[in-house]
Amino acid sequence: IRHNREWVPIKPLPNSLVIWSNGKYKSIEHRAVTSEARARISVALFFYPNTEVEIEPLEDILATQECGRMYKKVKYGDYLKQ
Repeated sequence: IRHNREWVPIKPLPNSLVIWSNGKYKSIEHRAVTSEARARISVALFFYPNTEVEIEPLEDILATQECGRMYKKVKYGDYLKQ
């Protein structure tokens, strides 16, 4: 989130599913420009893996980081029950 032209880090909500990137990727600044001449189209994307899928930081990302694993492996179904 930006405040006074500066990015302010926002901590994930407790039990948020912020695991795959192991904290590597941050949100980039983006904007939507509206125009009376053209209709605006928005696309929402939601991802719901099978409840037996194990969610953990991706090995390719872990290999590029020195901080080590920040999140433990969890089954998506168990995560939903938290």
